[in-house]
Amino acid sequence: MAARWFANLTTNARPDELPLLSQTSAALAEVLRDELAPLRRITGVVLRDPALALRVLQRANAVPRRHPSFQLRSLEEAAQMLGTRTLARLAGEAASERSLGDRPRIQAYRQTAGRAVLSALLALDWAELDRDRFPAEISLAALLHNLGERYLIAHGDARMQRYLDMVGRCNAYPHEVEYVTLGESLETIGYRLAGLWELPLLIREAMRARNAQHPRTLCVMLATQIARYACAGWPHPMQGQDLRLVAGLLDLDVAALRARINRVLDNFNVGVDTYALEPLPPLPLESGEAALPCEALFCLAPRADDYARAEQDLEGISKGRQVCEDRTAIFRTMLRGLHRGLGLSRVVVALYDPERHAVRAEHLIGTDFEPGFNRFVLPMSEAGLFAGLVENAGGVWLGDEPSAGLEMPEMVRALTGADSFFACSLRLGGQPLGLVYADRRDASCALDARSFQGFLRLVRMAEASLERLAEAAPGSEPEPGC
Repeated sequence: MAARWFANLTTNARPDELPLLSQTSAALAEVLRDELAPLRRITGVVLRDPALALRVLQRANAVPRRHPSFQLRSLEEAAQMLGTRTLARLAGEAASERSLGDRPRIQAYRQTAGRAVLSALLALDWAELDRDRFPAEISLAALLHNLGERYLIAHGDARMQRYLDMVGRCNAYPHEVEYVTLGESLETIGYRLAGLWELPLLIREAMRARNAQHPRTLCVMLATQIARYACAGWPHPMQGQDLRLVAGLLDLDVAALRARINRVLDNFNVGVDTYALEPLPPLPLESGEAALPCEALFCLAPRADDYARAEQDLEGISKGRQVCEDRTAIFRTMLRGLHRGLGLSRVVVALYDPERHAVRAEHLIGTDFEPGFNRFVLPMSEAGLFAGLVENAGGVWLGDEPSAGLEMPEMVRALTGADSFFACSLRLGGQPLGLVYADRRDASCALDARSFQGFLRLVRMAEASLERLAEAAPGSEPEPGC
């Protein structure tokens, strides 16, 4: 049923379901009255409304060009392509957020738009400091990063209010709140919409967790995170880690980064009432320290039907009843079974790179809002027991009685922040392919023997499916659903 809902939602999605903010049309008209207004000032108004930015970008990329595959990647390029009359018409003809009806929905829509704008302003500041060649491209990707969230609010999904109520609590992680309120990842929804609407590559790729490895997409992800913390009023248990990651990316100390963030907040606060927000407080002095952890609000409930479906699909592939065209579909099936079927918070497939002699995260679930975790790279020289798992078939449950005596590699502890996890080798044709890692993020949501056995079983079934895929005759057609 969830898969059917997701397909219906995304297949029929239209960007014009995202209304403009009611002040946008008048603000743009005022700027355009000055015929000498610089392009940067005009696009600054467009940037302050994610829905208008989306329309401008889409309309400009729909204009026939000599090279159809080329996409405009910034608001400046798009606005220059369309001209001021078209910009004014786009803003004037669009519905406003008042068309959404009830007040809570309108307020939620305005607030999530405000958070997107703050993300864009932070990303722009950081990209310019880092001397990126196209900082406006990074800023635009940050502006549209929470596309899935804004679309569901505009679309009228009744579950979004419960999601927003829960996600503001210090002991609730966004991906886990999605699990219990929506049943689907907002970034998955956003990525699907961005592909359907043919948005530029950086916007799409910044919505994929594994791309936290790359500085430009990491900048987008971190700007989104810091904007979330700011709008929630600081602090959050993940805040210190993310700030230190930003500081490292920009080669700043945390004090200098705090000063830059607070300057951006001052700029944002000038028009904060547009977004149904009170002026946001500055980042406090203790910002670089880890916030006190909160006890978990809930643990993810295992879903036997999801686990059984993963078993059935993997068995079908391994026995030749169901043909699959690539590894990604197999990994996706396994990840969903482990995450939803067993209630494991975070699951990673880290593949072995023989040239770098390291394992690196390639497929992840449950980690959309954790860019630091998504940079899961382990050199074999520092991987400890993980290196042994890559080289020799086996599985471990570390941090509990079953694996007493095994030592947690310090680099793994720093990457994951977990004291207990499952890990299992992944092999193909007797050769190391990588490993699978899984945990329950909070210590109060303890791992258990039944989950460990289910984890091992599904990984081994995925291995068998990968073996079958490798043996399959070239040119075989995949069956629907794989």
